Parts: sequence; C-alpha cells; structure tokens
Amino acid sequence: MNTSLGGTRALLVLLTAILIFAALPAPLLAEEAPPRLDWGHWESGVDRPGLPESGAGWSSEEYQPATTEEWVFVYDLWQTGISSLSGLGPISPIQGRRAVIQHAEEIRLWASSDLELLVAASIAHQASDFKDRPFGTDAVEAVWRALIDGNISVGIAQLRRDEVATWAPYLKGVDLLAPDLAIRVMSAKLKLSDAYIRYRRPDVSDTDRYMLLALAQNTASAAGMRSTVDYYFDVAGGDWSTMLASERAQTQDWQEQLRLVLLHLDWLVEQGWPVPQELDRAYWSRVAFAEPHEQR
Repeated sequence: MNTSLGGTRALLVLLTAILIFAALPAPLLAEEAPPRLDWGHWESGVDRPGLPESGAGWSSEEYQPATTEEWVFVYDLWQTGISSLSGLGPISPIQGRRAVIQHAEEIRLWASSDLELLVAASIAHQASDFKDRPFGTDAVEAVWRALIDGNISVGIAQLRRDEVATWAPYLKGVDLLAPDLAIRVMSAKLKLSDAYIRYRRPDVSDTDRYMLLALAQNTASAAGMRSTVDYYFDVAGGDWSTMLASERAQTQDWQEQLRLVLLHLDWLVEQGWPVPQELDRAYWSRVAFAEPHEQR
C-alpha cells in the first residue's frame, strides 16, 4: 500500500519532528504538561461516505469499498501524525494550530465570514512548516531573511515581501513576521483568489471553490493563482482526478496542499469553527487521499 502519494516531503518532516521530540531530555518532558491541543474524539465521517455532489470524477458504479479503506487509512495516518505533533503545548514541534488559537480574533476580524475557516486552515498549515518554523520560532526565518534572501516566505502565513504589493498594497513595507499583519495579507490573498474563481465559474460549488482556494493559498503571485485556477477549468475540465494526475500537480504538490489544508480545516471544525453548509468534506477527503488513478 502506497501511503506517500506525493506527500513524501511532508511525511519526512513529520518523522524528523518525531525524532527531535524523542531526543528531548527527560527533565523537560517531566515538567508540568501544558493543556493539549487535542482534536477530541474526532472520528472520520468518511469511512462510509455518501456519493460526491460536486460531480468531479466518481460514479456509483466506479466507487469501490476497498479503495475507500485505503484512503481512509492514509487520512487517519496523516491526521494522527499532525495532531500528535501539534498537541504538546509550547513544546509542540509544529505550532500552526496554536497560532490559530492565539490569533483567532484577528482572523475573524479580517477574513470575510465565508472565508474565515479557510483563512484559519491556511494559517494553521503554513505556520506548521517545521523546516522554517521549528517549534513555532521565527529565528530561522529572521536570520535567513537578514543574511541571505530578503524576499523569502516568512511568518505564520509564509508570505513573501512581494506578495504584499500584490494582495494588499496598502500594507506595503509591513513586517510579515508580525502575526496580525500576516493574517491581513492572507485574508486579502484568499478574498481576491475567491473573486477570480467566481469570475471564472459563477456557479462553482462551495466544495470545488474551497479546494481551489486551498491551492491558491500556497501560490506566490497573482499570476500563479490565476494559472492554477485556469488549469482546473480549462485543462482539467473541472475534474479533480485529471487535475491531480497531471505532471504539474506533481511539481507543485497540489495533492499535498489539499491534504494538509483539509486536515487543519477538519480540526478547526471539531473546535467549533463554522463550516459552509454546502462544503462536502467527505468528497474533498476522497480526492486528496486516494491515488488519482483510483478516483476514476
């Protein structure tokens, strides 16, 4: 069974974090434990999913229970790993979910009500980059930005300096290491991306729209965002199995982005964040965690 499915790098980061955590001295681990950011008794409602309503790749004849068992296993593996590494309070190797909890008011202030869940999930995802933000610290990014590259992705939203001029020019010159400013730029980025998606397909479903936004949040420019959305509608024909089976999906890690944003989004829903009524998370799960060739 192949459980990497294009997400090898993410799994390597998780394994590295586990090894680092295991190496922590016993006295540190013996200190009073902070409250866990638990994901509750979350049970995937997708092990017996209904048929998708978005119309993007499956039919009742093609749907096979054996395939479902495999992708649900992969989902559970990834969710367990990320939740475990996120649930140790201040000593959590990845701190994206803590960042969302700490800055929930700013997210709700700057994100539109229709997009606040996705802005929060995007922040949780980007701020959980262990390579650049181990244990939630800005130290690596600050040093790299100061000494090597002044336009690297930084902060809890992992944004570049040039992106501010694109998505929120009125904030040009701000320090993206400041969480509240990073949230403002990410909110503007997803708002403009959402407008473009609706322009391309006014009747787009909430599920397809949110999945496209999950890809858009990781693009570095307006041109990159538009190209991704255009590829879905014009090249893939609005079909996610075609989209994710493409060579471009492999080079740009589209399936990995869909997975990671969804995992954090599901956790946020468990914490009480409102979810759009028409968002089919079971369908999103199947698309993200099944092999593209199994989606046909």
